[in-house]
Amino acid sequence: MAFCPKCRYEYQPGIDICPDCDEKLVPELPVESPMDETDEDVGDWVPLVRLTSHDYAEMVLTRLRDMQIPAVILSGAGHFGTTGQMGTSSYRAVGGAFTIAVPEEYVEEADTQGEFLLGEIWVKSRLEEEE
Repeated sequence: MAFCPKCRYEYQPGIDICPDCDEKLVPELPVESPMDETDEDVGDWVPLVRLTSHDYAEMVLTRLRDMQIPAVILSGAGHFGTTGQMGTSSYRAVGGAFTIAVPEEYVEEADTQGEFLLGEIWVKSRLEEEE
C-alpha cells in the first residue's frame, strides 16, 4: 500500500502520485506532529484575531507552526458544498470568519508574528480581551 503524506489517503499498488493533492506517495504515513491538535485540546486556548480571509489565516497558521507555536484556526462558518441545483450557488455564509487561537503562554509571540505578516489587517482584526 502507498499513502499520501498530505491528505493521508491510502492507495493501491501501482499509483505513485495522489490524484487529489498531486503529492508523491510514500510507503508509510509520517507520524503526525504534536502541533496537530484536536478540538478537545484547544478549549482553553486564547483567541487572538478574527480574520475574514481563509488565505490570511492559513498563512499565519503556517508561520506560527514553522516557529513551533501551537495554533489552530477555528472556523466561524461551515461549508455546505454542492446543494444539487444547476447553475451557480447563491449560498454565502453570513458572518464567516477564521479565528486564530494559541495557548496562553504563546500569545505575545504569536501576536508579534501575526502583526509582522499582516500588519494593519492583523491589528484591526484583534479580538478584545474579555474582562
